[in-house]
Amino acid sequence: MNYFAVDIGGTFEKFAVITSEGDFLAKDKIPSIINDRQRFLDSIEDQFHAYEKIYGKLAGIAISMAGVLDVEKGYAYNAGAILSVREMNIAEYFSERCKVPVTIENDAKAAAQAELWKGNLSDVSSGVVIVLGTAIGGAVIVDRKIVRGKHFFAGEFSYVMRGDHRNADISNMWGYNGGTLGLVKMTAEKKNIPEEELDGFKVFELVNSGDEEAMDIFRDYCAGLAYRIWNLHAVLDPDRILIGGGISAQPILLETVREELDKVAAIQPNDQKAPEVMTCRFFNDSNMIGALYAHLLRNP
Repeated sequence: MNYFAVDIGGTFEKFAVITSEGDFLAKDKIPSIINDRQRFLDSIEDQFHAYEKIYGKLAGIAISMAGVLDVEKGYAYNAGAILSVREMNIAEYFSERCKVPVTIENDAKAAAQAELWKGNLSDVSSGVVIVLGTAIGGAVIVDRKIVRGKHFFAGEFSYVMRGDHRNADISNMWGYNGGTLGLVKMTAEKKNIPEEELDGFKVFELVNSGDEEAMDIFRDYCAGLAYRIWNLHAVLDPDRILIGGGISAQPILLETVREELDKVAAIQPNDQKAPEVMTCRFFNDSNMIGALYAHLLRNP
């Protein structure tokens, strides 16, 4: 059977037709419609019907999106940058319009589902996924199931506090400076370059070229990431921890984080070893693959 998968981001809405085995038959994307609810909903429904004309009856719709979601009810309390669909039952709406089962999944947790299904968590029972994006997404897996929490807040690593507890400020949240934008901002300040002239790709051009100032900032960034990984390791002791997001495709990231984790392990009093850390196997398609896996689990 074939399914319609959607990945709703702040920049693009991505669409695909995927088989029940996870093979892509078609992919497309359009700029995200952020502030107009009906245009946003219509854009997804129109693409669904367009694909059905080509591929025949689609068996379901699997949606990945940012925000705090009740995935059992299909309800979005908020949807990240898509301001128009806060407090809405997304699954119910599209199920009524398209006459197929519909599921929703948080985007970072969808990435984790992809790793559980066919990626670097397929051979373990517990894990943590940290997604380095604009901020920090994530997921905690126990007994091969996503831990969601009473308030659907489990794995929302952006909200983890760091630094001096006497200075309670938004800048002490991990997501404030732990994502790609944080790395860009710190590098821009160090290099005295306007922030708008840098992005993640340009930062890694500097790092990979051996620029000393960029390397100093990058090493500090990885040390901070390693500390947070160690804390998660101490609380959860999972089989494996994965790092995802666009910058995780840079080999130097994993290499440096592992070096910094070894330093943390070296100061432990009980010969505690560093956790096993890898990158995610899937990158740009992970959210749609994981959303489909979540859909298949709920609609066997």
